[in-house]
Amino acid sequence: MSEKISNELILVIDDEETIRDGCRQVLEKSGYVVITKENGLDGIRVAREKHPDLVFVDLKMPGMSGLEIIDILLEDIPYVVLVVITGYASIVSAVESMKRGAYDYLPKPFTPDQLRAVTKRGLEHRDLRIEAKMLRDAKEQMEKDFITFVSHEMRSPLVTIQQYMESLKIVAGDCLTGEAADIIERCDKRIRNLEDLVEHWLDISHIEDGTLIREKGRIDLSEIIMQGMEDMKPLCEKREIILEKDIPEDLPMIIGDGESLVRVLVNIIGNATKYTPGGGRIFVHAEYDIHYVSVSVSDTGRGIPGDKLPFIFEMFYRVKGKGDDQRGSGLGLAFCKRIMDAHGGKIDVSSEEGKGTTFVLRFPR
Repeated sequence: MSEKISNELILVIDDEETIRDGCRQVLEKSGYVVITKENGLDGIRVAREKHPDLVFVDLKMPGMSGLEIIDILLEDIPYVVLVVITGYASIVSAVESMKRGAYDYLPKPFTPDQLRAVTKRGLEHRDLRIEAKMLRDAKEQMEKDFITFVSHEMRSPLVTIQQYMESLKIVAGDCLTGEAADIIERCDKRIRNLEDLVEHWLDISHIEDGTLIREKGRIDLSEIIMQGMEDMKPLCEKREIILEKDIPEDLPMIIGDGESLVRVLVNIIGNATKYTPGGGRIFVHAEYDIHYVSVSVSDTGRGIPGDKLPFIFEMFYRVKGKGDDQRGSGLGLAFCKRIMDAHGGKIDVSSEEGKGTTFVLRFPR
């Protein structure tokens, strides 16, 4: 029976000639292209030149160990799959090699079937990694293309429609009936929602291309917190929500962009107002240690289901409960996450249904 013809390149690095020859015969009969080398230096040189798909590395060799080879090849060759050959079939050596990045291990002595099986699994693993990378790249390109579409094709018409709506209200004046005025007000509100969506998209695109945060400097985080709370104070009063703070007077300075961080605070407090009932409470607390300056925003709202928490920072994702009439772009928290990433910081969330949610912003000192 004829074997398949394959373009996959396999490199075997082992100081035992019998192992090298045996691997070559088995793998070539299976249709693979095989190169063998007896030491780490020659193996690394060939790997850098040929970029093999899978490399078998003997764990114990004179001169350069298999673990050293693993470190170098993983750094130099994208998507290479490494399988360790070891005559010391101990869990310790196998686990250590896997921790360093090896995909699997093959204990000596091994049979041709075992060699073929681990090779097949390793190459399938490599194909899946490459496919996942292609899908991620395609997704990112689609997002960029959509951002371009939004910025060029939607922004100008929305501005024009908004101007027509304002002109219509002025021209009609008192002639509008209650029902007509209500319809126009609803249209106006939906247009503003679309404008917010467009602005969020553009903001995210500016973050990713580095144009939103052009310059960072030393800023007083206390002032950022106060400004964000001041911006949200009217809304909290309108919804009868208590907005409180606890900020130490000696809160350390941080490096960042003040304007974008105010918007992060406004976004998070704004989210809290949407899901906190009248009479509820939003509490902003700041603290620091030797590593981080932290700001937390806690509310007494309805909370977020545990199975939804891993997704809330994804674009367009909205946690919508039964009877929820809140509208939003689903981009606010994605914006916050990207701003924190751009500052080298972190944003975490914890929540309990019926008891509230806490967002924590951590900035490196």
